[in-house]
Amino acid sequence: MLHTITPEQAGIPASRVEKFLRALERHGLVMHSLLLAKGNGLFAEHYWAPFDANFCHRMYSETKSYVGIAIGLLEADHKLSLDDTIVSHFPEKLEREIPAELGKQTIRHMLTMETACRTPFWFATADPDRTHEYLNASSILRQPGSLWEYDSAGSQVLSSLVEKLAGQSLFDFLYERIFSHLGTFRTATILKTPNGDSWGDSALVCTSRDMLSFARLLAEGGMHEGKQLIPPAYLAAATAKQVSNHTYGFADYHSQGYGYQIWHTRGGGWAFNGMGGQFTIYRPDKDVTLVCTGDNQGNPGAAALLFALFEELILDEIGHAPLPADEVANASLAAYSSRLRLAAADGAHESDTAKEISGKEFACEGNAVGLIRFAFRFREGGGLFAYENMQGRKELPFFFGENWFGKFPQEGYSDGVGGERTTNGFLYDCAVSAGWIEERKLLLRAQIIDRYFGNLTFIFHFAKDGSATLHMEKHAEAFLDEYQGTVRAHML
Repeated sequence: MLHTITPEQAGIPASRVEKFLRALERHGLVMHSLLLAKGNGLFAEHYWAPFDANFCHRMYSETKSYVGIAIGLLEADHKLSLDDTIVSHFPEKLEREIPAELGKQTIRHMLTMETACRTPFWFATADPDRTHEYLNASSILRQPGSLWEYDSAGSQVLSSLVEKLAGQSLFDFLYERIFSHLGTFRTATILKTPNGDSWGDSALVCTSRDMLSFARLLAEGGMHEGKQLIPPAYLAAATAKQVSNHTYGFADYHSQGYGYQIWHTRGGGWAFNGMGGQFTIYRPDKDVTLVCTGDNQGNPGAAALLFALFEELILDEIGHAPLPADEVANASLAAYSSRLRLAAADGAHESDTAKEISGKEFACEGNAVGLIRFAFRFREGGGLFAYENMQGRKELPFFFGENWFGKFPQEGYSDGVGGERTTNGFLYDCAVSAGWIEERKLLLRAQIIDRYFGNLTFIFHFAKDGSATLHMEKHAEAFLDEYQGTVRAHML
């Protein structure tokens, strides 16, 4: 279905694509991949090393949009109606008298996120069954259908409904009905929740090209090689504005309306939206699709900036007719793309303070995160951060101005099952860099680049009297909690 073309064949100069890439980096967005297509013509495909075309990336809440489509397939199979109440499908999970508001909540309400409920952050609860938790422990806020509010737990319940009615996992159902026809998603998976359900609101893991193939199927009305894989009427409703989500007071990228687990966008388009910078955006007026991955957790303006740059540098510039070939501009774009690397810490590579503290141990005062001691050993181009916390002694190498790639030393984090601690010594892949942001202040940046993504910043201030202050700030779903807070220390 997809084929490669030049930007000029898509109606845009290659120089504009390069300008888009440069703008993303100049504004500090942490990108992992970027794909652009005009129709089925892929005119830009770029990866920030070590990411590449074969990397299966966690897509976070983009997964919800796949659940929304799966619900449409089950409706076409007459296994549900969108006006069914959700409680009618899970009588075996009910352990209390259902509040009237929850009893009225329909599948349609859940698709459009006009639900009555709010549930606790599920990583912090003891119930391994998120559907059971939703139906029995939710706080009732309002009548369903009255107000849009993002309801991730509700999307998980819809995923569980798909699995119950289909009699197979969410991924297997979608693979059988859609993915196998596209010839994509062959290396993809969906992580699990502790009770064995698919993690349907957050954990599709696939390649960027997989995402693009699915987006193109939706753009073509659910038709692939003469076969209707998705019911066209349902798909049209799913990608249209069903409800207003203008609850922020500003007409931003994410307040243009909401369909069936799919966001509405400017220009009559739609988008899948995943935490940290996972996006699939389609604009029908230009027949242009953008797919990107990244980790911008902790950067609240990143998503709005990405949408704005996409609109101004790509959508506003692309035409309907091909342009003359430009070999020079395409060679420049290819050269720039070949140099793309995962973002690293800013700052100077050297400081006289490094000579004062290298090899010296700092003892930490009592603190909530359990950090006991730490030391630095600097060498040309980088160094080693050695520390001890409640789990034991650990080492984290780093480079100045570029990333060291290895394993983050904290054990026990989740792997294939979200919220379930590992006990086999499993470690996340990571990238670590550093820079002296002031003469006596060192910034150390660790990025988790595994099935789970997160970023962690250490800022060390070393005073002339031998004391030190460390501030740690993490941005990750439900891990790195041992690295959040401020610690005081002194040189031994």
